[in-house]
Amino acid sequence: MLPGKPITKVQHILCPSDLSDKSQKTLGFATRLSETLHAELTACHCAPANWFTSENRLPESEYAKIKSRIKEQIVQAEDPQSSLKWRSLIVENSFDPADDILAVAQETDVDLIVMKARPGILSAFRFGSIVERIVMDSPCPVLLLPSRFLAKCDPRTEPITFRRILFDYDFSSENDQLFQTANTLTRDYKAELFVLSVIAPAFRPSTEAAPVRQSRTSVQTIIRRKVNDVLEAEGRSIMNVPTSVAWGGHAETVLKHARRHEIDLICTALAPAHYYVEKFYSAYLGSLLSSVECPILVKRSPTSSRVKDFAA
Repeated sequence: MLPGKPITKVQHILCPSDLSDKSQKTLGFATRLSETLHAELTACHCAPANWFTSENRLPESEYAKIKSRIKEQIVQAEDPQSSLKWRSLIVENSFDPADDILAVAQETDVDLIVMKARPGILSAFRFGSIVERIVMDSPCPVLLLPSRFLAKCDPRTEPITFRRILFDYDFSSENDQLFQTANTLTRDYKAELFVLSVIAPAFRPSTEAAPVRQSRTSVQTIIRRKVNDVLEAEGRSIMNVPTSVAWGGHAETVLKHARRHEIDLICTALAPAHYYVEKFYSAYLGSLLSSVECPILVKRSPTSSRVKDFAA
């Protein structure tokens, strides 16, 4: 058995808010999440830049109004007996909110970013949206709250609850950090953890039915062993963690598994986008966002540098 790793702790959470109703709801749930995890909360608002004036400082009256709205939402959501530590930051003259939010995440050393996400592939995860760009370049996992989830829940009357967590394990480079975060949430919410590994089928057709079935069984066996090794390394008892291996149809399989087991949180890693298949990369997470009613914890693998140093 591999030596166990210490389960990491989520100590600092960042929640950007554009002050819209859904964004403020998301801030409320980030408040509840921070209380449960005993984490510090940083709320962030990016004040749009004014392109037509040379003086771009935020007026004091507007500054106070933004701070007041953020404070009001946090106070309404938090437990009266809470010892939550929080602060609010305002980024003035923001020409690029995604870039500014990522800069705040780097500078404040956060462990988790919590954001709202609109449903649909075209609206939420195409054309360089703020959510997509943050997921692509975030130094830490991002917790996305879909519109369906925000529509049926209110942080002022009910806390965010994770009873069953599904980890979509694909053996990418970001699975280690993501799995540790999932373990932290499982522990602090006393949740049940499920592990699913979806094997992508080969793109070339085959007419040899028997060899295909044999190879599929062999691959499933290998992946089950790898998943078991990861669980043991994380100090998990394999008997207490249901592990499943499925074949093809990534988004559809994850959604079907989530519905069958009444999952409250889906954890998934994204491979780095490629120029020719970037549309499919966006479509996968877009399909999840447009269908699920539970939050999605996501981390994207970094793109390998195309610059090579051949200096002696």
